[in-house]
Amino acid sequence: MRNKRTKVFGFLLLGIRFSTLIKLVFKYGLGLNPVYILRFLILLPTSLLVEVFILIEKIKYGKKIRQTTVEKPPVFIIGHWRSGTTFLHQLIFLDKQFTAPTFVQVITPEHFLCSTKYWVPILDKTVPPRRPMDEVDIRPLDPMEDEWALLRLGVSTPLLKVFFPSSKTKFISGTEEFIPTGKNLEKWEKSFLKLLKKITYRTQKQIVLKNPFHTPRISLLKEMFPGAKFIHIVRHPYKIVPSAINMWNIVSRENAFKSGWEEPTTDETALLVDKFWRSVNENKSNLAGDQFAEIRYEYLEKDPVKELKRIYIELGFIFSDDHEKRINQFIEEKKNYRKNVFDLSEEQKKAINKRLESYMKCYSYVEQ
Repeated sequence: MRNKRTKVFGFLLLGIRFSTLIKLVFKYGLGLNPVYILRFLILLPTSLLVEVFILIEKIKYGKKIRQTTVEKPPVFIIGHWRSGTTFLHQLIFLDKQFTAPTFVQVITPEHFLCSTKYWVPILDKTVPPRRPMDEVDIRPLDPMEDEWALLRLGVSTPLLKVFFPSSKTKFISGTEEFIPTGKNLEKWEKSFLKLLKKITYRTQKQIVLKNPFHTPRISLLKEMFPGAKFIHIVRHPYKIVPSAINMWNIVSRENAFKSGWEEPTTDETALLVDKFWRSVNENKSNLAGDQFAEIRYEYLEKDPVKELKRIYIELGFIFSDDHEKRINQFIEEKKNYRKNVFDLSEEQKKAINKRLESYMKCYSYVEQ
């Protein structure tokens, strides 16, 4: 059964610094519903503690971070939400030649070098053991999406609309808002690079990042990291669309600080899937042959070892026997996991078919 404390506790902003939290509340507003106020008040003690950790880390590690370079370009797992990015990230994270941002690190991006040992027990006690949208395990040292770190670092991200929704604006209306520009770009690049430097300093390994928000950012990321590699994962849209809607509804309901959330429609969600896919197709031609690989979730689920070996060959990585053993053990441990099942109406299927006709033909996805 899902942990009941998520009904009140907006844990996805746990670890945000006090100054950033206050700026967001003043800019976007705080609802008067007691649940919203309680979520805000619950975050205050840890947000003040964060300010102390940030100061300590700056003194102890500031120079070391500045001197660190990200020598091995990152690997980016991209694709629309609910397409299997988390599963792929988990499998590659099992390879000891790579590292990834962990849950505790994206919760505490400004100070995890000095505070991880304190925050792991805090997360163990306060955060539910599984994601509420799909019952996937979330443990402090598991790989996690780096957009949550960028949010805490105060950069512009569409994620803000989940926590501070407004009936005047759609959650995601297009891909343009994913790509920072002007002063926002400068801050985004600086914050993102510092995060990767800190992970590099801690692990000295090549970083694999999973972040659907990065999907339209290929050009920007290639410019920042010329040798970066991208793995694009796709899945049948009948699985993606309803699951993505369900996910964002739950995330906002259990973490928002004001009212105004409007459920994305089937057509809107399918349109974004299409925009993501077209953005990847437009940008992958600018990548070298060993910088891009694509995978279908259905194939990965059926034979993860075979598909990962193929991807590794295409990207120029070495696939080890130890990695294969860890994958097989991981799959065995998760064999009883059951995915969500969503029933689509004929009207919803027609909307998806219309918006994603080219996408479905490209991957031979048939109407179900």
